[in-house]
Amino acid sequence: MMTILMMLLLLSSAYGGDEECLVCHGKKASTSQAAFVDVQVLTGSVHAGLECNDCHNCNPTKRHAGVADVLCGKCHLEEAESYSQSPHLEGRQVSLEDVPTCASCHGGHHILEIEDPNSPTNHVNSVGICIRCHEDIHLKEKFEVLPDPQMISAYEHSVHGRALMIDGNLDAPACVDCHGSHSFRPSDDPESPLYKTHIAATCGQCHAEIAAHYEESVHGTALADGILESPTCTNCHGEHDIQQHGDPESKVYAVNIPKTCSDCHTSEKVVTKYGLNPDRIATFKESFHGVAIELGETRVANCASCHGVHDIFSQSDPRSMIYAANIQTTCGQCHDDLPEDFARGQVHTSATDVESGGKFYVRKFYIWFISIIIVAFVIYRVLEYKRRVKRVE
Repeated sequence: MMTILMMLLLLSSAYGGDEECLVCHGKKASTSQAAFVDVQVLTGSVHAGLECNDCHNCNPTKRHAGVADVLCGKCHLEEAESYSQSPHLEGRQVSLEDVPTCASCHGGHHILEIEDPNSPTNHVNSVGICIRCHEDIHLKEKFEVLPDPQMISAYEHSVHGRALMIDGNLDAPACVDCHGSHSFRPSDDPESPLYKTHIAATCGQCHAEIAAHYEESVHGTALADGILESPTCTNCHGEHDIQQHGDPESKVYAVNIPKTCSDCHTSEKVVTKYGLNPDRIATFKESFHGVAIELGETRVANCASCHGVHDIFSQSDPRSMIYAANIQTTCGQCHDDLPEDFARGQVHTSATDVESGGKFYVRKFYIWFISIIIVAFVIYRVLEYKRRVKRVE
């Protein structure tokens, strides 16, 4: 259904041409105080071939101070329709002066082609348009629905932001690549490219091979089946603050991976609802690998070393790195000359569980042994103290 806005945008003008308009608007010191239009600027724009009444719906023979109707939708119908469905239009119904319009992003009389490095909507420059509003703390105070400005500014320091804005890598994504441009929608809208079930496809525009692996994985197939608790790209890598995996601040840096995985695998809601083993993170932390990770060692195995990264599969799947026939190879990435029966050993065992066998009994032995030593030492010190007291008497 055509919206009222679209109907207004499609109105055509029958008023006069440039000569009539420039009688007032072509003078810097106009007695009518009309807004000055620099013809030279307009000549250098992408709209140089248009006349005033192609864009403006004003009758030059009548007073039109304050009238700022610009009919972009006469030519850009698809973009105008998309904008009419975006949160920006909804915001304009609350505050006309604060929410962006076509001119806010593209410019007024000086509109340039997107490919032009001087265009505000050029790939590199487009980020500046978004952060101009979304990092404004005063706008955040006025519109509570806006995201936290600090979350937006995190993009500038992310691997994507630095690649685009500092290194000039034009393949790095800007805001519009993930959120969309005229038709962007909130991330909780099922039509949004950032709705959880669409995120892998959105990231896959640049990371196609990785996205393909993820979609086949246990996480990707679960999400495709409607299990929204299953992690997607942003759960593991972050959103605006994504860092290189070798950066200690990254959620997927070697020593941070157990914490990232624990967000789901220690969640009582998740493990209970889907029957997952709740002790996987705890038992890993008890292991040699886990203790070394806690001490900051990056060369030992973490969750991804054994289970995979984007291509994680169920243990019963022959493609899984922890499938019985594959464990020898998986562990062999770090350990040479493994015995043939190495894969028979239990993994993720706890020393507090009798089913762990020797690990349980060794722990019991040391608890009793150390306890006896401590008690014996205390008794010895007490007797020694009494002996010294008697000697003094």
